[in-house]
Amino acid sequence: MTPPTLPLILSEERVPRGQLAPVKASRPSAAAVYATVGGELACFDGRPLSWTRQVFSRYRIRYEVDLGDHRRMARLENWPLPSSDQVHRFEATVDVGFRVHDPVEVVRRNIEDALIVVYGHIAATLRPYARGFAIDDAKRAEAYMNHECAAGMVLAEGITIYRCVVELHPDAAARGYVESLRDADRQLQLGKAAHTAAVAEQRSKEMLEALEQEARLRREKAEQEARLALEEARRRALAATTFDFEGLVKQHLLTHPDDTAEAIEMRARWELALAGRQEQFDERSVEVFKFMVENDLIQPADVEVIRQQALQRVQGASLPGGGSALPPVYWGGRAAAPPGLPTAPPVAPPQQQPSQAKPSGGGSGPAPLQGKVVTGAGAAAATGGGGGPVAAGGPGGGILPVYLLIDESAAVAGCVTALNNALRALHAALLTADGAARSLRLSVLGSAGETSVHLAVTEVEWTTRMPELAVRAGARHDRAFDRLREVVPADVARLKSEHAVVLRPVVFALFGGPCDLGAPRAEALRRLTDPAANPLYPTIVAVGIGRADEAEIAATAARPELGFVADPGLDPTSAAERFASLLQDTVLHLGRGLAAGRLDLLVECPPGLRRVAAAG
Repeated sequence: MTPPTLPLILSEERVPRGQLAPVKASRPSAAAVYATVGGELACFDGRPLSWTRQVFSRYRIRYEVDLGDHRRMARLENWPLPSSDQVHRFEATVDVGFRVHDPVEVVRRNIEDALIVVYGHIAATLRPYARGFAIDDAKRAEAYMNHECAAGMVLAEGITIYRCVVELHPDAAARGYVESLRDADRQLQLGKAAHTAAVAEQRSKEMLEALEQEARLRREKAEQEARLALEEARRRALAATTFDFEGLVKQHLLTHPDDTAEAIEMRARWELALAGRQEQFDERSVEVFKFMVENDLIQPADVEVIRQQALQRVQGASLPGGGSALPPVYWGGRAAAPPGLPTAPPVAPPQQQPSQAKPSGGGSGPAPLQGKVVTGAGAAAATGGGGGPVAAGGPGGGILPVYLLIDESAAVAGCVTALNNALRALHAALLTADGAARSLRLSVLGSAGETSVHLAVTEVEWTTRMPELAVRAGARHDRAFDRLREVVPADVARLKSEHAVVLRPVVFALFGGPCDLGAPRAEALRRLTDPAANPLYPTIVAVGIGRADEAEIAATAARPELGFVADPGLDPTSAAERFASLLQDTVLHLGRGLAAGRLDLLVECPPGLRRVAAAG
């Protein structure tokens, strides 16, 4: 197939010399250029020579040069654009518009095909730009090229390129390479998340085991102390005991307090032994007395003394009054315990527990969430009675819908990649922060000429796929606010059907430029945030980067301390990264606070951003 051409020299003919030769008119979009025999060129404002000048002119050849506007859409297949690695290439499609501004130069250079000149110049201009970007950064490279080419290009060949819009895509090999990189990055992130979860689970197990071991050690220590106290009490009791038969019986009772029957039996055997020995002694005494009487060894005065001793011995053997050397037996703790024995404390009768007081209110549902909104480092503004405990209704006390309204207009063309990274980083942070995502429901909307719901309000899980933002035409903030006013009530109604407590939504709005229309924007914002017009109005945290209007950001934020703009001179990518830091820290703090039973909207201002309240 023959490639298309575009000749700029429409005709070449000799100038008629006769007196009756007519003057040939030029086309409306063409210029007449005349040449002498020596090759000198002249153009009389593109008009043909009059009949008089033509007769006496020294010009011999007349050229007609096309001055019309030309638009072409073409792929630069013959002029590849290499990426920064010099291996992969971008596929470039250009929408180009050009015209001739110097017809004399076109004739002098004898340009037969304008497309070769125009496409060659565009390719030579774009090639250095392309080398400054990686193959997976085609969108930023495209935006940079279009920005650089927006002013137009004047060619030495007499041609002006007044329009040059570039569309870049990685080539087939590069697309496979980029997809492989993305797959590897996703696998890496999943591996990191799985590793974090496994480490957290192992640490939880170790903490539980440590707690169980600590409790077991406490029990063993208490038992050991009780045993030592009992042994010490026994030792003191033994120290005060004599080592005769009575003392030995007491020691046995102290060591074995439940062996009273054995102690009584030991005492009975000892009494029997004593009685037997006494009987033997009496028999021997009688024999001795008889022997002394028979042998006249006892005097009459000694008889009364021997009689009294015998009576006392008989009375002592009968143990008058029931006296006994055995210790008393204790039943049920009614008798006093002997010295040195520990006694058990008395058990008081169980007391009646006071009845639970009923709440004074008539409702049986959960109490409303008590929370506080904190802005800045340590400053707090109470919104619901202070930081009291929250009521049951969700994990930690309620479900909080969080909406991300992200600008997708041309104003953020230079930082779309950073904004997409911010969404993915928030997703990973919520999943890896213990318990931070359970009480949150997330939604993502993109704002341009029309507002699209990229992610409907949902619980953040591993299977949740964060959307990819892309630059679109228009910047209608009023339609973004109206779209929020449509989706928020429907989302809250659905969440209320699933959860007992649904908290007032929070919106994080990022704008990179001003709204196309001012008055509709203000009216749409009023309809969204006016409590009378919208009972489910959200709390808005507004951030402006790039060319965002500070007054619009201040008007959008729920309070001045919730509005932020980028520092002057901060490039869009860095500003988007600062917004990502603010967004991630604030949402994680909200999730952790709800998990702990409180609602804290803590918005820290990262370096590179400043509050609109401080702008003066």
